[in-house]
Amino acid sequence: MGLPPLEQRTLLAAVERALDVGDAVTQTDRAGTWTLAEAFERSLRLGAGLGAGVDRPVALLLDNSLDAVHVWMGVVLTGGVEVPVNTAYKGAFLAHVLRDCGAETLVAEAHYLDRLARVADEVPALRTVVVRGDPGDVLPRGGFRVLQLDEIEVDAASPVRRGPDDLHAIMYTSGTTGLSKGVLVPHAHAYTYASREHQERPHAGDRALVTLPVFHLAGQWYGVYQALIHGIACVLEPGFSVSSYWNIVRTHGITVTTMLGAMAELLAQRPPADDDADNPLELAVMAPLASDVDTFRRRFGVDLAAVYGMSEIGAVLDGPPETVVGGEAGFPRDGYDLRLVDVEGRDVAPGEIGELLVRPQVPHTVMAGYHGRPDETARVVRDGWLHTGDAFRTDEAGRFFFCDRMKDALRRRGENISSFEVERTVNAHPAVYESAVVAVPSALTEDEIKIIVVLQDDAELDPAELTAFLVDRLPYFMVPRYVEVADALPKTPTHKVQKKLLRDAGVGPTTWDREAAGIRVTRNS
Repeated sequence: MGLPPLEQRTLLAAVERALDVGDAVTQTDRAGTWTLAEAFERSLRLGAGLGAGVDRPVALLLDNSLDAVHVWMGVVLTGGVEVPVNTAYKGAFLAHVLRDCGAETLVAEAHYLDRLARVADEVPALRTVVVRGDPGDVLPRGGFRVLQLDEIEVDAASPVRRGPDDLHAIMYTSGTTGLSKGVLVPHAHAYTYASREHQERPHAGDRALVTLPVFHLAGQWYGVYQALIHGIACVLEPGFSVSSYWNIVRTHGITVTTMLGAMAELLAQRPPADDDADNPLELAVMAPLASDVDTFRRRFGVDLAAVYGMSEIGAVLDGPPETVVGGEAGFPRDGYDLRLVDVEGRDVAPGEIGELLVRPQVPHTVMAGYHGRPDETARVVRDGWLHTGDAFRTDEAGRFFFCDRMKDALRRRGENISSFEVERTVNAHPAVYESAVVAVPSALTEDEIKIIVVLQDDAELDPAELTAFLVDRLPYFMVPRYVEVADALPKTPTHKVQKKLLRDAGVGPTTWDREAAGIRVTRNS
């Protein structure tokens, strides 16, 4: 059992192998079920209608649906490069991604067109907008060629056979010192990230559930693509719902899935029910693992497995269910060399914390670099080693345990967040002189966001009004929960903010909590 040769790690090769399995390979969403043969044909029709051309980027601003999956497959199978866009992005965040990738075509949900209209003047390369749903009169047709999705289904194109080093995608990941960077993902990188062919599951007869967004690697590649690689049925939901989760699992006969640790915590917080373990789910791969592995496993009758990865490196750690322990991120995966080093670049001993460095043993299985940013690429990849900026420790058995981020990025609800981007937006408020964003502990195993603000002379600030200001300018997952007003930020002699001191202060009696104030921020805010 293992991954195929490098030249066979492409989307087309994966589809061709899965087609040999037959009609057992299906894709299901709330609109219906497609066999893989039907999905393949439709993808080639959509790819032909988009007509992006070999190596040309196509941006996708799409919710979870098989339409989104077939568009993604269509772009890549006909030689193009997909650019999934986080559906929470708006304003400067949306404009940056569209401008930076240089896409001339965008496929978008109709209900996101108002966001595009606001930044239309900032994306000069964009020419065509293909709309899923009714475009209405939101976009000026004189500015873009506007088509509906069903208009572009033409005669199927022939698939374009690509190599493992050819680009599959540009995946944007939040940076810590600037705007989001586009990770150049070769076909072999995407395939290797998605595959669990070195593990026992998934196997023939499994049914996979995907509730994570398909604009993310975890939903698209570790969900839909993984099911395709393993030749199993895939059920795609619009998102994760605590109240309906187990009903969906039972209705569709789900046996395997991937979930965030926060999802597991939310499921565990539900009142126990007599039928909790009466479900077909057999394996949940988690990142990070639930805080109480044994209790979750017993209550729901589900085996748990660990995994760790990121856009730049793929999935380089995983832990099979038979050896998993609480808090682990897994063991090193074959095909990668891993090191933990201190700030001087020296390897650390087991039990000591160091930054994770990754070097692929097989070419094209990590990123090809950052799109248009050679200096950033050179900063991260040095002497063949990719510096992740994440801190780990190992135990004597060789398990890796995630400890912290060595950079100032945060993680909330599965989203990597740049403190720079949040701070820059907060600082645009007229009452704010400067600010600092830090992570504070969450009950859901991930971060909550706290913003410490220093006000302009004689200014006053209502935290609720600041929250409303940020809701209009930030993706919902970046809006801080906590606000603290300070006289000054602690700084080093070189004027760098000492964020460790701010993190250590945590949430205190003078910290304003928007949830305690009854203010909820959701995707639709």
